[in-house]
Order: sequence, then C-alpha cells, then structure tokens
Amino acid sequence: MKRIHLILLFFGFQAMAVALFAQSNDETFNESVTVTGTYKPQIGEFDKINVAPQISDTSTAMRHKFTYDVTTTRLTSLYSPSRIKAAKIIGEPTSRLYNNYLRIGFGNYWSPMAEFYFNSTRSKKLNYGAFVTHRSSWGTIGKSKKGIDFPDTYYGKNHFSETGATVFGKYVVAGKVQFGSDLSFENDYNLYYGFNDLTLHQNDSLAGFAHSETQNYRKELHTKDYRSLYNRLTWNFGVRDLSTRALGYSVNLMVSNLWGLYKQNELNLNVDGEVHYVFNVGKKNKYKAVGYLHLAWDGYYGTAKPVSGMAMPLGYTGSAPVTFSAFRNLFDINPYLDFMLGSFKLHGGLTANIENFDNANATKFHVFPDVDATASFLKNRLNLSLGAVGGMDANSLNAIRLVNPYVGPYAELRGTSHYDFYLRMRVSFSKKLEMKLYGEFNMFRNDLCFQLDTNYALKNVYKPLYLDYNRVKAGGCFSFVNDEMLNISLGGNYYYYTDKALPYRPDFDAYLTAKFNYHDKWLFGLEALVMGKVRGSQVVNGAVETLPLRYGLGAELEYRHNRALSFFIKADNLCYQRYFLWSNYPSQRITFLAGLTYTILTKKK
Repeated sequence: MKRIHLILLFFGFQAMAVALFAQSNDETFNESVTVTGTYKPQIGEFDKINVAPQISDTSTAMRHKFTYDVTTTRLTSLYSPSRIKAAKIIGEPTSRLYNNYLRIGFGNYWSPMAEFYFNSTRSKKLNYGAFVTHRSSWGTIGKSKKGIDFPDTYYGKNHFSETGATVFGKYVVAGKVQFGSDLSFENDYNLYYGFNDLTLHQNDSLAGFAHSETQNYRKELHTKDYRSLYNRLTWNFGVRDLSTRALGYSVNLMVSNLWGLYKQNELNLNVDGEVHYVFNVGKKNKYKAVGYLHLAWDGYYGTAKPVSGMAMPLGYTGSAPVTFSAFRNLFDINPYLDFMLGSFKLHGGLTANIENFDNANATKFHVFPDVDATASFLKNRLNLSLGAVGGMDANSLNAIRLVNPYVGPYAELRGTSHYDFYLRMRVSFSKKLEMKLYGEFNMFRNDLCFQLDTNYALKNVYKPLYLDYNRVKAGGCFSFVNDEMLNISLGGNYYYYTDKALPYRPDFDAYLTAKFNYHDKWLFGLEALVMGKVRGSQVVNGAVETLPLRYGLGAELEYRHNRALSFFIKADNLCYQRYFLWSNYPSQRITFLAGLTYTILTKKK
C-alpha cells in the first residue's frame, strides 16, 4: 500500500509540473479557467427579445463562454513557473444572420395581413433596411334579418385598411457621430359605418331615396358615399454624438405632409435638438451631474380647399365648407439638471412654451414645472419618486384622426396644456416579483374629447370637444418574470374626474397579461381587459346614453418549426361581446387571424 501511495504521489507531481510547463510555453488560450481560492462567479442577467425571426448584430465584441472549475484546495509547489504571457482569446465565430422576414396571415371578416422586413447585414458603420406592412378588414357588422324591415342590428360594411412602407438607414463616422434618416408613407382607409338600417330609413331623403319601406336601401348605397381616406408622407433626419466626451449633442429634423379625401392638408415641420454637459460634484468629485438644454419647434400649416359641389360624408346637412389656411406654432425651451447622488437622483428644470396653436393670430406664453426626486432604499429594493411636470401637446389634424378615425374632415385644432403631480413607488420582492404603485393629480386645459357632430343627421361623425377639468388617478401593477419562460402582469387604474359629464372617459380599467415560452418552440400569450362604463355623447330617450362595461379576452399561439419558419394564430374578443368604443360604432365580435412567418437565411459574413 505504501508503494501504491508513493507511485500515485509521484505521478501527481509529474502531472502538475507538466501542466505548469505547458502554461508557461503555450501562447494559445485553452478556453478553460481553473480558479483556486475564494471566488464568486457571477453572470449578468439580460432580457431576451423573443421575436421571430431574430436579427442579430454581432459587429461588436461578444462575451465568450468560459468553463469554471472552482476548488477550495490550496496547492503548494516548489516549482517556479516563468512569467505568464497575455492570454489570447479566440473570437467566437460569427453566427448566421436573420436579416429579413415575411409574415402573412388571414382572418375572419375577410381580414388579410402582411409584413415584410429587410435589414442590412453586420457593419460597424452602415445600416439600412426597409419595412412594409398591410392590415385590413372587409367584413360587415350584423346580419340582415328576413321578414323584418329596417332592422336596427344591421350596420353593414365596416371596412378599413392600413398600409405603410418605410426605408431607413444610418451611418457612423469614425465611431463618434451617427447620421440617420428614414422616409415613410402611410395610407389609411375607413368607413363612417356608424349607422344601421333603421337610422338610414329615417333619413332616407339625405341619400336621395324615395322608395317604400320595403326597399333595401343598402343596395343603392355605395362605400364612396361614407368613406374616409388619409395619406401621409414623412421624412426624418438626425445627427447624434456617440463620443464619451463631457459635451454631447443631438439634432433631429422631421417634415411630414398629410392630405385627405376632402381636400384637407396639413404640413408639419419639427426641429428638435439637445445639448448636454457632464460634470462632477461633491467632495472629491464623488458624484455625477448632467446639464441639459432641450429646444423644440413644431410648425403647422393647415389648409382646406374644397371644390364647388364637393360631396361630404353621407348625412351632412351643414353649410358648404369654405377655403381656409392657418399657420400654427409651438416652441419649447427646456433647461434642466440631473444629479446622481448615490441612492438619490434629482432632476430639476422647467419648460417655457411659446405658442399660437389655439389661435393663429394670438401668441401666448406658458411656464411648466419639470422636477423629480427619486430615492432608493434597501439595496434598491424600494424606490420612491415624487415629481411635477407639465407641457403642451398639439392636437393637430393627424393626431386627432389617429385617436378617433371617425372625426369629420375639418376638425377644430387646439393645444392641450397639462400639469401633472405624481408619487410613485416600486417594490422588488425578488428578481422575479415586482410591484408598482402610483398616484397622480392632473390639471387639463383644452383636453381633447369628442362629441357627435350635429351637422350629420346619421349621427355617425364626430367633432373635437375641448374641456377643462382636473383628475385624480390611482393605480398599480404586479409583475412576475421567470427568466424568459413566464411573464405575468396584473394591474389596474381608478379615475376620479371633477367634471362628471366627460364623454368616453372610464372610471376604472384593469388588465391581465401572460406570456409563456416553452424552449423557444411554443410561445403562448393571453390578455384580458376590463373597462368601466363611459358616458356617451348622444341623447337617447331624453337622457345621455351610457356605453356598457367593456370586457375582452385575447390569446395568441406561435409554433416555431425551425429558425426560418414559424406558424401563429391570434384570437381577440373571445368573450363574443359587441362592445362600443364610440357611440353608434359597434365592434366586431370574435376575430381570428392565422398565418406564418418565413425567413430567408443569408450566408455568414
């Protein structure tokens, strides 16, 4: 037994000497690290973006995977190795790129969709690409009942179409300055379908009908009589400083032109710039601070040039529209300072606003607060924020039609000013479970609301309604994240308004979302929403209508066959509810959409 022990000890010393000798002469890193003594390996957590297909940019250096063999045994050796040369890390081979995808699908209500995306391959300097999308529906709301004249449940066609195309690019000069630009075009088509056969019969003279009650009015009604169409062309250009110097800047320019079917036009020019400077504060320059100066200008030139005898949307009884033009401007000056004082962060500044948006012939001056204080406690497990901010938002023609697609062609434009005071709290129970609570007090002046336009006898076209009121908002949410496998969020809000007659403002809402990822092969999503009753904008039987509680449930499932091909199915309004977001505009019931995503694999570069 003693001989065996001596032999094992002899070979152990020989193996250790050979290993040390190899370490002193081999200049190639073997990608395996043996750590002795006290060591605590840590791997940073990163959120994975689950998008099929995944587009990777590997132009920058990537972290290499090492294997760690941690031992607590202290080794003593009389052998003195030579000085270790610098390790040479062998770069990770470049992976195959996914720089494009085509997604197509089709659903009930005759609803096709298509998306195509292309992006250039890896480059440290140049990046460019294009994106095209289309989504539409060509169905109807309700069914025509035989034997019953003019049923009030049949709303007919509710067609809509959204099509867009964008080309983009960016170029980096010497790793310090980035130039970026994009050009996009949008086409939005809608129908003012918010009337049923009963409403149409009661106003048959507006459509030029003169038939008996047994006549089917829909046969003589064309979609061109109550359609809405907008086109928008937008160009963006920006310059950004990427250097790590104390002084930095960014400048952006945006030009867009919106034109509609009824000869309305809106030209918008936006210039946005920022300069910041980083400096140290406190004893021995322990803390960091940043000073900012943000400048922004929004200019709008709106015109309406209706031609003589031009037809307005079906049901219009008002006077003939007239030609007009107006210049409107918003100019913001926002200086502020950010201080990072360990677990405390302070943000202080103000926003000075000069505008003639409400009235093109009158210039006004406003000052809004821009302050925030944030403190972290218990090793960043508890965060508290207290702040006051404000500003003015331009309710341009483009902004209004995106909020309510059933607004009339010549909407009144105003700017909404708001003052927001808030208290927010975030509690991290663990790396997986987090809670957020918040309370706000908001003061709105000329806030954008909507009401039915009395110039339309069919009661299916809206106009802006600008109101002053205060609001209290309280809410919160719980989030549970189990790596990339499970993500659950539950939250809600309660609203109290000083103006009880506000239209289309719910007193509460709540939601539940869940996403499940099984080995990047099966992806499942679930979303539930509840929205309280809202006050409508029309009088029914002598009283203002109330739109009922809205509740909905949606789900989606994706199966990734391989890295180039996947299949998906989505369903919405699984509760089969015919809810109303706007008066006289019922929604579709349950909707399904199924399709696939295909990626053309490119060669490694």
